[in-house]
Amino acid sequence: MAQHKQTAHEFIQSTFSPQIAVLCSNDAELLCQKNNLSFVQLVQPFCRLKTEAHIKDPNNVQHNVQHLRISMVDMNCQIPPAAAAKKLMNDAVNSEQQVMAEGSRGNVISVGDYDLQLSSSTPWFEAYRECFLQTLPPSDHEFLKHCLACIFVVSSNHTDPLAMLQTLSSSQQQQQSQFPNKLPHWFCPNILKYYVLVHDVVEAEASKAEAVYQSMKSSFGHQSCHLLQINSRSLTTVETMKMDTSLPDPWGQFLNKPIDEGVDYDAGGSSGADDSMFPTRLDEGAPETNNHVLDTNSHSDEGIDGLGSVTNSVMDHPLALSDESPLQSPTLEYSSDYQGSTSSLNSVQSAMSKSSSFNMQNKGQFPGHGMCLTASDQDRIRIFIHEFAVRALIPWAERQMRTLNDMLMSRTGLRKSLFGTAKKLFGGNPSKTSQAANTATTVVYSKDAPELQMRRLADIAFLFQLYDFAYQTYHTAKRDFNNDNAWLHFAGALEMASLAIFMQGSQGQRAYPDHYMESAITTYLQSCKNIPYAVRATLVSTEALKSRGKYKEAATQFIKMMSEESDLRSALLLEQAAHCFINMRNSMVRKYSFHMILAGHRFSKAGQRKHALRAYSQALQIYKGKGWSLAEDHINFTIGRQSHNLKQLENATAAFKHLLTEDSKQTAMQQNAFLREYLFVYRQLLVQESEETGLQSNTLPELPLPVLDSNATKVIVGSRPLIPQGDTIYATGVWFEDSDMPSWRWKKLEELLVLDANGGTLPLLHRPSLQLFTDGTDNKFSPVSYMKEPITIELYLVNPLKVALTLTDVTLLWSFLPNICSHEKPQLITNEQMVTAKNNLADEIVHGQVVKEIILQGNDRLPVQMTLTPQQMGELRIYGITYNLGSASTTFMAPSQGPSGPLGGAVMGSKASYVSTVYVRGKQKIEVQGPRLNTKKEEMASKVYGPDRRLDLTIHEQMPLLEVSFVDFPKTLLCGEVHPVTVHFTNTGSSPLHKLKVASSNPKCFVIGQNISNEHSSSVYNVTDKSSDSISVNCDLKVKRVIDIEIPGGILHSKSTMGIQLWIRGNDIGGNHQVDFLFYYELAENPQKRKYRILRHNVLVNTAESLSVRAVAQKACKNSKELTSTGQFLISCEMENLSQQQLGRVYVSEIRIKQISCASSRWTIDTLTSHSQKEVCIGSREMLQVCLKASMLQKEKVSNCDVTFTDLTLHDGKILSGRTPCLDFYQRSRVKLKPLEDEASQTQTPSQILAPKEKVDQFESLNSAIQLGMSLIILWQAHVVDSDGTERVCVGQHHVTVEKPDSIFTSYPYMQPPRESGPIQFIKEEVTEEEKKPDFEVLTQLVSYSLQHKTELDNCFSKCRLCCAQVTLVLHNEADSDVTVLVDTSKAQHRLNEYPDTGQTAESPAGGFSWMSQTLKQLKLLAKQTEKILLSVTFSKPGVYNINNIAVFVSYQDDSAEMTLQKQTKPSVITIRDVAS
Repeated sequence: MAQHKQTAHEFIQSTFSPQIAVLCSNDAELLCQKNNLSFVQLVQPFCRLKTEAHIKDPNNVQHNVQHLRISMVDMNCQIPPAAAAKKLMNDAVNSEQQVMAEGSRGNVISVGDYDLQLSSSTPWFEAYRECFLQTLPPSDHEFLKHCLACIFVVSSNHTDPLAMLQTLSSSQQQQQSQFPNKLPHWFCPNILKYYVLVHDVVEAEASKAEAVYQSMKSSFGHQSCHLLQINSRSLTTVETMKMDTSLPDPWGQFLNKPIDEGVDYDAGGSSGADDSMFPTRLDEGAPETNNHVLDTNSHSDEGIDGLGSVTNSVMDHPLALSDESPLQSPTLEYSSDYQGSTSSLNSVQSAMSKSSSFNMQNKGQFPGHGMCLTASDQDRIRIFIHEFAVRALIPWAERQMRTLNDMLMSRTGLRKSLFGTAKKLFGGNPSKTSQAANTATTVVYSKDAPELQMRRLADIAFLFQLYDFAYQTYHTAKRDFNNDNAWLHFAGALEMASLAIFMQGSQGQRAYPDHYMESAITTYLQSCKNIPYAVRATLVSTEALKSRGKYKEAATQFIKMMSEESDLRSALLLEQAAHCFINMRNSMVRKYSFHMILAGHRFSKAGQRKHALRAYSQALQIYKGKGWSLAEDHINFTIGRQSHNLKQLENATAAFKHLLTEDSKQTAMQQNAFLREYLFVYRQLLVQESEETGLQSNTLPELPLPVLDSNATKVIVGSRPLIPQGDTIYATGVWFEDSDMPSWRWKKLEELLVLDANGGTLPLLHRPSLQLFTDGTDNKFSPVSYMKEPITIELYLVNPLKVALTLTDVTLLWSFLPNICSHEKPQLITNEQMVTAKNNLADEIVHGQVVKEIILQGNDRLPVQMTLTPQQMGELRIYGITYNLGSASTTFMAPSQGPSGPLGGAVMGSKASYVSTVYVRGKQKIEVQGPRLNTKKEEMASKVYGPDRRLDLTIHEQMPLLEVSFVDFPKTLLCGEVHPVTVHFTNTGSSPLHKLKVASSNPKCFVIGQNISNEHSSSVYNVTDKSSDSISVNCDLKVKRVIDIEIPGGILHSKSTMGIQLWIRGNDIGGNHQVDFLFYYELAENPQKRKYRILRHNVLVNTAESLSVRAVAQKACKNSKELTSTGQFLISCEMENLSQQQLGRVYVSEIRIKQISCASSRWTIDTLTSHSQKEVCIGSREMLQVCLKASMLQKEKVSNCDVTFTDLTLHDGKILSGRTPCLDFYQRSRVKLKPLEDEASQTQTPSQILAPKEKVDQFESLNSAIQLGMSLIILWQAHVVDSDGTERVCVGQHHVTVEKPDSIFTSYPYMQPPRESGPIQFIKEEVTEEEKKPDFEVLTQLVSYSLQHKTELDNCFSKCRLCCAQVTLVLHNEADSDVTVLVDTSKAQHRLNEYPDTGQTAESPAGGFSWMSQTLKQLKLLAKQTEKILLSVTFSKPGVYNINNIAVFVSYQDDSAEMTLQKQTKPSVITIRDVAS
């Protein structure tokens, strides 16, 4: 939002003001030099009238003249030539820089989504504009810059003032008449002459001055003379008085500012030697060619441009237009009077100094201006200017306008009639084509030509604010110039006509004709080739347009004047066009930024580095973070280069840093060049800072590369798991790969261990032990580590660039606060330092790992692991990493200047290394962010994050450290295979431990034995040669997830080792199975303060299919002659080898059944047939059928806790199935574990549910009727062929629990499919609670019955028509409760003919037998009671009969209304033979 000091009207008035020449005598100049000013400079601040004046136009109409400004010029001052003028304009622009108060953000405006910090003013543009207008030479086509009058000045100290005034007047008259082309140009021959007598109040005599003044009035007229009294304060008074430098200096704004000697400005080239290799193009991903050869011979004195050859070949500037320097471009087309000037720049500068400023050291004794002038003197100067303007200049102007107007009125009419007739006779006006063809021609008018007189009249009217009269005159003149093809005069008339309308303001009746000005500028440029006057027209036109809000049109005119002649002018005009775009009602932000970039480029070519840097910095505000990556890269690169050339190394480093982002779309070669630029500048910055401070700072600078993914940082407290050695593997512990595993299982196991160790209760302040801390864990509390135990940090380094990065000497940065038992405050210790030398104090406290070299390839994400080992107790905080950053290039050789120690240097040696030759040492902070809080209302409404203390560790005293190793732990098992494993426990810590425990997610798969002794056997099972009877074992069918491990002596001392035996059994289902072991132990030295540690072990066991066992039990048939009803069952056992031979996979070639054992509290098994002691083998995919007989144990009382093991041996040796591990795995097979997540959290309850136990205990006595409770243990030996072809022999066991008869049971668990839930009901219905009843299967088998009778009977049917037989019905109550039995023989015939499915009777011949006597009989049976009933049956003919058609009904309740028909047993057959009598 650039604002100017003057309004548009004020600027135009000051640009086109009456020019008054001043010719002073030497004595008058000496009086003025007491104030360090010339006479012109002395009166210049007072040349604007403060009061309103009046003037009459040629029509004798009076007009007001407001704030008339008079321009005083030294008659002896000459306009400088083109080259000197260009130097003066460059100096004027360079001397004006943007000055911003400390802490101020400048002029900040909000435009859409942008908050832009813009320059509130552009004083450099105003300085250029003022200097340009001052050095613009006058032209003959206009009279605005011609002097209207000449003031002759002489002092009263002169010996003959009147003679001197005559001499000065003659000199002026001679110059005007004899040298008309010499400056200054005069408005007319009879100019106004004004005579001033300067009187020094202190030194000169007042009477003499008055006498001289009276003589002047009599000689020159009282209206043309003035006595000016100055210097009322003597030099002696000035010496003694104390001057206040804060007083306003009215002369300062009119004096040219001196140019600083040390200013950063290139006057001799576009951007100086440092920018000779400035890039001119940015490739958008185009492939590079091999022509870009890196310059390895660059010298250190070249600064950043030692790298320029690389970037210049890689990057070309999109704005490059010409390699021509600004001072070698074509010169401005001034008039011919000044183009031939050969005066040197020094002479021009001295002439300008004479007219504008004086050297205070030579021409004044005191600093400042106007030291001898009092307030009265300044008032006298104002009075002088007022009297000159009102009494002399304005009346003279009125006379001149009347004279010119009368002359034109008399001569114009005659001329128009004569020339008009001639044009009609000889062809009239030339055509447009001829005009275009003759655009270069210029019409030359004589000095007294009516057209020039009319222009002279219009100019003097414009100068004295008669704008309406001036417009009428300009408008008339432009038509004459257009008819005469006088394009320069035509353009000038158009320019001033439009300004005359504009200056009328709201009083004018015409709208501002901006098309007039547009035509004038076009004519200046195209027809006249007069660029300076086109520039002047643009400067005044744009001010007029901007004041009327036409910013778009103003920007167009600014852009139209951009050319290759002057980079400085183009830069300033482009900048002003950019400000016009931002000042529009709908601001065009992107156009603003684009034109600021163009302006910055032209500033750079003009050598204005500071202005170029400012322009690019303002443009960056728009492009930054908007996805314009290539444009942003170009801007940042240019800012970096310009800042480096201006020795602003900090800004250059920041700019180059922005080039190294992950969003960069540059090619790899360009990114590599950017990286080396950054490293080189950064190293210079560090050198500069060290030279300024004189000390090496221990605070490392932060580097932008590589990108550190802080939130992905992981911390492990503890050592790395040991690598397996041979058959020995070590506990897996915790490592970084375990972060993806579910942690709730380990937390639950730890909770169960703590519950067991604390008697079933959890401590109030219990927190799960964490060893791995990530962004997914709860990091509210600081991790706890122990002395002399490593802490491993995993960092993720991301290289966003396409080129490789080299990091050397990478270490972690930490701070440590020791725990010291003293009253003094402990000192914070850190390892951050610039040099890479060894830090003895820090190394004694914390041992840190140093990574020598890390190579990050392009666009790579690399995890880096580093360890710290604290040696003392205290608070350890890890806050970053430090490293040397370099580009991975061996072809580039950087300058070797600067120190080679802390700030980097060249790597010496002939052997090529991947380490970069340019590097800097710095750091990156690790800043982790906690989880976002979203519980409270305030947290939901804003972004609040919780604490994350994973990098703030607490170091405690040393603790015991357990190391667990497993010898011969299998990776692959067969289903049911039992494998022995030896486990060793070693205390590698310095303190003893005790209370060793282990918890597992699957305790059914392993069995822990006793400590290993010297007589330890390597066999799995205990084998004996004795043929002992069955044994009973008290089995408590409970399995705990937490198992205590016995330590000899109760304490495992430091550096001690113990071993135990462990058996692991393969899962019954094939596949991969994960088993988690969590070991728990406590510190033994301080039992009051309970401290425990845990150790994880996770193993994945692959089980392959081996043996499948299915069994079914059926009641044995009883002989009708048998008198007892002891229960017997036939067990049909089917065994199948499921393994199939396949290449590359484990398979079982043969399975040998060694032994079948029965574990039951009620049953024993035996073989049905005699067999040899030969082993039974089952080949691949073969099946074996074995039939066994189960008999009830002959015991009066059988305890549920005592389990009898009956072994059926199929080989010589007998395996003791009632001993470990066979017994333990049997117990585990009978237990159904709860899911781990369902385990109790406060009390340690049994973790299992007995399989045969029913849900409803009230029917347990009835359910016992069909419960067998028999488990078969199949012990086998298999020959296994591994995937590599090696053979091995293994043993195992399978378990089949036969729970009830007539049902098939398998060795593998039956997965019951989940029950589908019913539809969701939203209306509550009244649910009537149904009466619970036993299962129907149980009710039909509560009582077993059998018929005892003779199997054969002989009868002579010829003698006796009926054959009678006695039958005994034996009833046995199988349940443990009393039942009511009803025997019904009335429907016996129909029962035999009923279809079992439909219950319908079929047609049958007459029955051959029938029951006699009582048809219904009811009795009550006690628990396990047996009762006999005598029945009679008669046969009417011989044959074979099944008489088991009796219906037996049973009720378990006292109410016999609901009775259940019992399941029919096996047939009872009797044979009736007919014999002869």
